Amino acid sequence: MNWFIRIFFVFGCATIVVAQTDAVHVEVDARQTIRIVDARLFGVNTAIWDSHFSSDETADNLREMGIQALRFPGGSTSDEYHWSAISKRREASFDQFAHVATNIGAQVFITVNYGSGTPDEAAAWVRYSNVTNHYGFKYWEIGNENYGGWEHDENSPQHDPVTYATRAGDFLRQMKAADPDIKIGVVAEAGEDRYNSHTNHSVLNPRSGIKHSGWTPIVLSTLKNLGDTPDFLIYHRYPQNHGKENDTSLLQSAATWPDEAADLRQQLKDYFGDAGANVELVCTENNSVSDRPGKQTTSLVNALYLADSFGQIAQTEFNALVWWDLRNGRNTNNNNDPSLYGWGQYGDYGLLSGPTNRYPTFYAEKLLKKFARGGDRILRANNDNPLLATYAARRADGSLALLVINKNPANSLTADFSLANFSPSTNATVFSYGIPQDEAARTGIGSPDIAQEQFTEAATNFSRVFQPYSVTVILLSPSANK
Repeated sequence: MNWFIRIFFVFGCATIVVAQTDAVHVEVDARQTIRIVDARLFGVNTAIWDSHFSSDETADNLREMGIQALRFPGGSTSDEYHWSAISKRREASFDQFAHVATNIGAQVFITVNYGSGTPDEAAAWVRYSNVTNHYGFKYWEIGNENYGGWEHDENSPQHDPVTYATRAGDFLRQMKAADPDIKIGVVAEAGEDRYNSHTNHSVLNPRSGIKHSGWTPIVLSTLKNLGDTPDFLIYHRYPQNHGKENDTSLLQSAATWPDEAADLRQQLKDYFGDAGANVELVCTENNSVSDRPGKQTTSLVNALYLADSFGQIAQTEFNALVWWDLRNGRNTNNNNDPSLYGWGQYGDYGLLSGPTNRYPTFYAEKLLKKFARGGDRILRANNDNPLLATYAARRADGSLALLVINKNPANSLTADFSLANFSPSTNATVFSYGIPQDEAARTGIGSPDIAQEQFTEAATNFSRVFQPYSVTVILLSPSANK
């Protein structure tokens, strides 16, 4: 394989230039399983301000995307939301949410109000949901990003990890008394010294012998000392800050998912010991930029990032990936720098705008449904080109799915695939989304939906050209002769 790779730094952002001299070689072993896919990796946030949520179109769109997990009631709003009270801000009620969630058969994350609520209120919500109405919602989060000064917090002191962990113990006990079968998570952050500005506390890492004052070490140490064990850690991931969006950097950022999983698992081992072995990791918010979304969020680039983020996290021990979010609202006043790819002069975190208007990220979610479902097996798909991401899955029906993302904005890339322990039928189905569909959305000419074609040259060794800025799924059926 011959590649010339150069990395330039422009205004602090990495720009990768790769000159191709021959095809990318991709190796896939159908017996080399990395993990089993959890259905919660196909998730999306929903919010009380979504005035279209209870419409028939919402359920139809969620089914079309293949969404298998929903979160409610909506990020930071959770820490001000009193589920049983009448609120002028409420467009979608809890029962309306429950109707949609149960109708599509989704697993559910509910975020209870830590910032201005009580354990009694949270327990009553669990009881109303799962005892009175038999919704069976299993996953419950205690608050949202409570380490951050942006989060509503009426506790004293505010945004304090010891206070949070101490109160979390009360939430855990009372909520599980209402329904012993639920799973409850606590807010966490990667890095042992992240979000330490609101605390005077520190704890000693028993493995390294180093003191740390970050949110997660103190929360975990406090919970352990109190004898309280959460069922999962809640992690949120936005790889860019507002005003510093860069397409090239974003499209390489998903590669750090394994590091973040390893960091959180190590913190569990260090500060919780053996009791933390069964605490799972979930990500209940993911998007490209942490606040004030600009044009990049509604561009094709963010769709590529979403697909790549899934491909990377699906190789880690994270058991949920919940995109932020279904509908959020357009804003024309944020970063619409012409250096960013895309034609829309507005930002929006949503997959949808209004009842049915679809952004590129909608189609990325829809394409992932073709790649894998809960219960399928993720396989290793090795290649050495940073601009061509490749992932593989063995479907429950025996087929082999390949997910390929070309991150090059201008050049097609050719991949030579080598398949081990799988003999495909020569006729494969190819699903793709990229510049042609994005242009169709811009011009109104042609179809903005996923393209489908037949590929008749599949074999244990075959080649395929991938267009610039594209996401492709190749679905290979097993040969009838084997």
